[in-house]
Amino acid sequence: MNNQSDVEPMRSDIPVIARISPHDAIVARSVLGLAGLPTIVAIGPFDDRAHAEQLAAAFTMVRRRCQVQLVLLGTGIERATILRRTLSQGVRTSVDVEKDLTGRWAEVIAAADVVVPSVTAGPITLLDVLAAGRPVVARADPAAVEVIVPASAGFVYRSGDVTGMARALLRLVISPELRTGMGCRAIEVAQRHHRATDAAAVYGQDK
Repeated sequence: MNNQSDVEPMRSDIPVIARISPHDAIVARSVLGLAGLPTIVAIGPFDDRAHAEQLAAAFTMVRRRCQVQLVLLGTGIERATILRRTLSQGVRTSVDVEKDLTGRWAEVIAAADVVVPSVTAGPITLLDVLAAGRPVVARADPAAVEVIVPASAGFVYRSGDVTGMARALLRLVISPELRTGMGCRAIEVAQRHHRATDAAAVYGQDK
């Protein structure tokens, strides 16, 4: 499998995220009361049925290979689809729901080993996750590919490719060194984007 094809800047308005270390996941899980297992955090809104079904199927494949948990962060009508599908596959007990996208967003992201952004969340959410030092597994739309692939800050998957998504998640779940390397590069990507945004704003003011 091609590592990049198969398988949001560090913003000043989210200072909590900027202070999170990429090595605090175990501590963060303890603080949140989550099980001490490798953790995949999927970010809502969960409003795309195809993506919900793909996520549930991919997580089921990963769960059958190793002990891992899925945290659903946010709301959306298709969140119920994920819960139903994982229940039908016998892995529902490894799925946790966290509805609060504002008060505990940074803490839940800190508890993640890998993050799956919503396909409708937009590039800012993706850059926020990267700023927190977490590798991502994101759908291969042009905006995500442009940010993730050149820096190797995560993996992208094709819509409908459950096996590719599962392989990407599994690689990150079972490889701490890979996660750490991608997490460090993720921070660099967010910082570069932040500097470029600031420079563009200054240039615009000077014109």
